[in-house]
Amino acid sequence: MPTFTATVEAYLAAADQPSGTLSRLAFWIGEFGDSELTAITPDEVDAAIVRLAERGKLTHDGKRTGQNLAGSTLNRYIKQLAQVYRFARRVRMLPRTFVPPTKGADMAPENAHHDRFFDQDEVEKLVALARFLDTRWGKMEALIMTAYHTGLRKSNCLNIRWDDIDVEGGTISVAVTKNGDPHLAPLTDRVWSLLRKLPKDGAYVFSNSKGVPYEPRRLWNRIIETAGMKGRTFHGLRHSCGHRLANSGMNQAMVMKFMGHRSLGASQRYMHANADDIKRVAAEVFG
Repeated sequence: MPTFTATVEAYLAAADQPSGTLSRLAFWIGEFGDSELTAITPDEVDAAIVRLAERGKLTHDGKRTGQNLAGSTLNRYIKQLAQVYRFARRVRMLPRTFVPPTKGADMAPENAHHDRFFDQDEVEKLVALARFLDTRWGKMEALIMTAYHTGLRKSNCLNIRWDDIDVEGGTISVAVTKNGDPHLAPLTDRVWSLLRKLPKDGAYVFSNSKGVPYEPRRLWNRIIETAGMKGRTFHGLRHSCGHRLANSGMNQAMVMKFMGHRSLGASQRYMHANADDIKRVAAEVFG
C-alpha cells in the first residue's frame, strides 16, 4: 500500500494544480507523509484539523500571524485531502469499496453569503412554489431546475433551442456565453424529465405562445416574495450551482469547466469540455 506522500506525488504528476493546492498538500504531508494511505483514520484527520485551526494563518515565510483561519479555509483543507483519496481510488490504488477518512467529516461553519446563492432546501422551495404559482406559462419549474443543474446564466437558459438538446448524449449546447465562447452544459435526468413535458411552441424551449423567448421577471419576483426571499436574484441559481460543485469536493479545474469560466491561458480546454466529464460531475453532485 502506498504512503500518503507517494500518493500526493502521483496526484500532482497527473495534472497541474492551482498554487493553493500545494500549500494544503504540504500541510497534509506534514501530518501523514509516511503513513500508509489506508491507515489514516477519521480521528486523525479531525485532530489534524484542530491543530491547523490552532495554528492559524501563516506569513509567507511560515511564521504564525495570530489570526484565525476562516471556516471556508479549513473546509478547503478537508476537501483537498478528499481529492487525494478520490484520485487514489480512480487510479486503483484503493479499492472502490474503501471509505476515506474524510467521509462524514465535520465541516466548519462558513459565511455562506446567502444573498448570493440558494441552498438545496431553498431551491426545492422555489421549485414547489413555481409549480403552484405558474398557472399560465407553465415552464418556470423547469427553468429554475435547468439553471440550477447547469449553472447557465438566465439569458443562456432562455435561448436554449430544442435542437440544442442532445438527449442521448446528455448535454445542452450553448453557442455563445457571456465570455463569447461556446459551452457544453449537462442535461441531468431531473431536468430532462421536466423539459420533455413542456409544450413545443417553437424553436425555443422557454418560449411564450408566440414562439419567442419569454422573460419571467414578474413571475420570479412573485415566487421569491412568496418564499420570503425578496430581493434574491435569478442569477443566484448560477452561484448556487457553483457553490454546490465546490462543496462537493470537485477540483477547481473541473468546476471552472462545468461553469464555463475562463482561466488564464487554459480557456480552450474548458471551451471544449468533454461531455462524459460534465455528465459524470452532474450525476455525482445532483443525482
